[in-house]
Amino acid sequence: MKKFVSVAALLAGTCSAWAQPAGVSDSPWRTSVEGGVIHQTDANLDGGGSYSVTRASIEVGLSYATDRRNSIGVSVGYSRDDYTFDGNAGLAGSKPWEGIDEYRISAPIRKGFGERINAFAIPSVRWSAESGGDFGEAMTAGLIAGANYRISDRLTIGPGFGVFDEIEDGVSAFPILLIDWKITDTLSLETGGGLGATRGPGLQLSSTAVNDWNFSLGARYETYRFRLDEKGDFANGIGEEKGVLTYLAATYNPNPGISLSALAGVEVGGKLRLEDQDGRSIETDDADPAPFVGLAFRVRL
Repeated sequence: MKKFVSVAALLAGTCSAWAQPAGVSDSPWRTSVEGGVIHQTDANLDGGGSYSVTRASIEVGLSYATDRRNSIGVSVGYSRDDYTFDGNAGLAGSKPWEGIDEYRISAPIRKGFGERINAFAIPSVRWSAESGGDFGEAMTAGLIAGANYRISDRLTIGPGFGVFDEIEDGVSAFPILLIDWKITDTLSLETGGGLGATRGPGLQLSSTAVNDWNFSLGARYETYRFRLDEKGDFANGIGEEKGVLTYLAATYNPNPGISLSALAGVEVGGKLRLEDQDGRSIETDDADPAPFVGLAFRVRL
């Protein structure tokens, strides 16, 4: 399941392109800005020591929509992950990386067929490397696509897939379940993208029982691979972090085009991996569950 890393690059807006309306204005042109920041507190490592990380992201999108079901666009984004290692043993003692930069561009396309089928495709390219790393050796590309079928006014479901190459890890493919199920008038289960600096698709249960508010319980599996500094102790090596994020989020929607979110949760099953420049393992370490908190925003015009 580690291949969800590439979906991570798409973040919230583009990951959930199959489920979102084309926009909130009468113009065929739509613009969006979204981002956020998350801080994960110290996670103890089995090999000794601990690590924490602060993640921040920003993404800007522009699309042209002929109607609510058909659109084409482009999205560009930037993320920064700042890691802090504490301890003298194991991976923490090596202090293998610090700040990681990621630049990405994607081109989401949505197309409706008949009255009940909606399809999407999101080709993307990203560059993920430690500050001082070789971004020419940190580029990956891929495609996530799928289609859903509207069974009723309350249930839309369908298959999706992703195909991506990874840094020194070959080509990967994986399935995705696309679902939008309105269990009641105020409760729904859906596939969603991340919130702010969270990455990748997951499942979330959402309630709109309170006016202008959305409360959600969700989980997603995340993996992140990146090229290391050219001049560090592990020159041109590769870092990897993966884990499962479970969270509670409260989102305030003062109008259809603006949302502000606060979230808190726990990352479980965390693991760090250090590889040499050719992808051969140097060291791995498991992490204890670690709490995190964050803020996110989204504006659509």
